[in-house]
Amino acid sequence: MKLLHKFFLAFFVSNLAVVVLLLTAISLSLSSDFNKLVNETEDKHLQETIGQLRTLYQQSSSWQAIINDVQIWRDIVDPRQQRRPLPPRNNQPTYDDPPRDKRGQDRRKDNPPRQERRARQEPLQGQRDTSAAFLKTGQRMSLYDSSKKVIVGRKELSGHSRIEPVISGGKTVGWVGLAVSNALEDNPAAEFLQQQFKTYLLIAGIVLLISVFTAIMLAKHLAAPIKQLISATGRLRSGDYSSRINSSSKDEIGILSENYNDLANTLEKNQHSRRQWMSDTSHELRTPLTVIKSQLIAIQDGVLKAAPEKLQMLIEEVDKLSRIVADLYQLSSSDIGALTYKKIKLDPLKLLNQTLDNFQVKFAQRELTLSRSAQPDVPCYLFADKDRLLQLFSNLFENSCRYTNQGGKIHIVTRIDGRQLQIQIQDSAPGLTETDRVKIFERFYRVEQSRSRAHGGSGLGLALCSQIAAAHQGTITAQNSPLGGVTMLITLPVNLGAEQ
Repeated sequence: MKLLHKFFLAFFVSNLAVVVLLLTAISLSLSSDFNKLVNETEDKHLQETIGQLRTLYQQSSSWQAIINDVQIWRDIVDPRQQRRPLPPRNNQPTYDDPPRDKRGQDRRKDNPPRQERRARQEPLQGQRDTSAAFLKTGQRMSLYDSSKKVIVGRKELSGHSRIEPVISGGKTVGWVGLAVSNALEDNPAAEFLQQQFKTYLLIAGIVLLISVFTAIMLAKHLAAPIKQLISATGRLRSGDYSSRINSSSKDEIGILSENYNDLANTLEKNQHSRRQWMSDTSHELRTPLTVIKSQLIAIQDGVLKAAPEKLQMLIEEVDKLSRIVADLYQLSSSDIGALTYKKIKLDPLKLLNQTLDNFQVKFAQRELTLSRSAQPDVPCYLFADKDRLLQLFSNLFENSCRYTNQGGKIHIVTRIDGRQLQIQIQDSAPGLTETDRVKIFERFYRVEQSRSRAHGGSGLGLALCSQIAAAHQGTITAQNSPLGGVTMLITLPVNLGAEQ
């Protein structure tokens, strides 16, 4: 599955889960709260109805008024319903006809018209909550007398969900039954909830459609830089180290893009360095081989005689070739981790002084003035490879001897800083530029190509010094010298005290 599809599924499933959870929570909350409201409304309506029925009963001590006129019951249980005249029965007068006795006489003196009786009942009704009218609570109520015989409504009292007594004068004069709306299938409350659920489902569907569109857009947005990375790494794998990624974001993708650019820069530099190294190596090896071959051909052709001085020159060229091969072997062994170090406990200052004593003759030949200073002269020791450390000091002294102008000065400074031994090899002019000081420890790097070759340098000595110092957990840097030349600063971790 592609990453684009995974992003889309992740966003869509997350949105779907949120929508489903919200829809469920809203539905449960709405159903619970609405049912609570319905129950409270019906209970309130039932108690008000019982109160008005009690008042009505107390006026006539019977339910005859409701028996004679069912509309009174309707006005009590459903006060907001418009009054409608009942259809006339056989041999019965309408609401507008005056009542008459068996002889056809008007009985209005003893029994006033229904309109007047209703007018007397109006104060009993009061104002009711419109929720009861919406729920049609009155239509689900029934009235029974004290013996539980139906007056209005269902015939059986036991068919109601709620049964409440009508108490007047301390005794039960009737019963009111109510079929609770929750117990009915077709009721306004259920219809209202169903309509709300349909609305919520419609809203949830719209939200899901929007989430699908949003998920697609976000997935494409997130997958775009990854596709760019895939394309760039493909070019990098094919050898195109110049490919770069333009990214302005500061998130993880932006950091990954920057790391890719750094990797591409490193590979490009390494490729250039490898080509330069191969070119320099072949050139350094070819030079002494060319000299040796030309001299031998001249001797073979009889142009030159195999005089001792000629043979000595050939031996020196072979030695130079051997040193280059040895340095290259040492550097390559160090690169692959095959260069071994036999470390023993030794005093680096004693080894430094021994190396200086060995270079006294060379310094004298170039008329170089040597001076030393120790700040302070405290005994110390470290675990190091004696031969490698001797090679480090010898290469540095050799460089100072070769590249310091004749009649110059060399000053050696040693000091202990905490648990760090600092050795400064300062020489006089010429000095180095800032660029030369940074690159001088690179392989085959020369400050001046012709001058370096004239002094017999291959450009590998300082690279070896840097690796030897690093192998002893130390460092070596090039700085400006107070004498006008270069200061080689070597830092090695040591333990204080005399060597045992």
